[in-house]
Amino acid sequence: MAAPARRSWLQYLLHLAQDNLEFRLPEIKALLALRGKPFSPGLNFKEKIADGQRELIRSHSVKNRHFIGNTSMDAGLSFIMANHAKVKKHDLVFDPFVGTGSLLVACSHFGAYVCGSDIDYNTIHGKGRSSRKDQTWRGPDENIRANLRQYGTEKMYVDVMVSDASKPVWRDVALFDAVITDPPYGIRESTRRTGSQKETTKPADGIYAESHVAVSQSYHLSEILADMLNFSAHRLVMGGRLVYWLPVYRPEYCEEMVPLHPCLRLISNCEQMLSSHTSRRLITMEKVKEPEELDGLAHLSDPRFSAYQGHNTFREKYFSGLNKRHSKENKSDSNGDPII
Repeated sequence: MAAPARRSWLQYLLHLAQDNLEFRLPEIKALLALRGKPFSPGLNFKEKIADGQRELIRSHSVKNRHFIGNTSMDAGLSFIMANHAKVKKHDLVFDPFVGTGSLLVACSHFGAYVCGSDIDYNTIHGKGRSSRKDQTWRGPDENIRANLRQYGTEKMYVDVMVSDASKPVWRDVALFDAVITDPPYGIRESTRRTGSQKETTKPADGIYAESHVAVSQSYHLSEILADMLNFSAHRLVMGGRLVYWLPVYRPEYCEEMVPLHPCLRLISNCEQMLSSHTSRRLITMEKVKEPEELDGLAHLSDPRFSAYQGHNTFREKYFSGLNKRHSKENKSDSNGDPII
């Protein structure tokens, strides 16, 4: 049998054109020269995937943002998290530790409706001391909504509220296309939740103190992560994604430290180094099944679903590493050796 005839380049291009794809012939001579590699004449026929959007890092820089805090997420990292979550137009995105709303700004840029919560009343309402060095108190219009207004995406703003992440106020139904957050590590922001370890007298139903201030207690990182995964398993739509930062002590890190859930599949685990001994991992998970009653007991039968208690000492290890470094530097300085 005769061999099939080979299609000409023209026939091949016409075939591709029917799929409405865009192709480019990139010039790689200069790039190869920079890398010290020889250039051989020829064409590199590439399919165009997307335009670069690095200008967003400059246009959305935290330095020029209307409302910021001590832990406002860098613009570049915020857009990376939105991309990991596959945020798209008309999605509903939630941040349970919203802070000053940097992640909401990034997600709203891609056309998603955004909402969030935080236990810090002053941050949610834009009150208290300012994080800017030349400003003592926050202004009257410093809030998350104003940030979205600054970038022309205020129409994507649903709302934010003061709420305790350990006690979800949402109905137990799948609501969100993505949960994107940066939970507190206890370094620059405290990890607190409402409640008390002391015995308290509960007032009768319908009777409330006029100036009641909720009592708070420590909220360990292992508990934060367990609650966050459980929340995502119940409130994400099928195929929805959870994207968050996990702080780790690098000398002790292993993949078993990444918390898992029976309803969530681990998609990616990327590292951002913070220092020689600490880093944080960008964790991306996707909902693959609806939660069942026995999923709440999964940690009893499979140790992979148990909370890793080592996360609770991250703060102590972080400052321990800093103290060791400062001690070493001071010792070198006293010996007359140069400090690097």
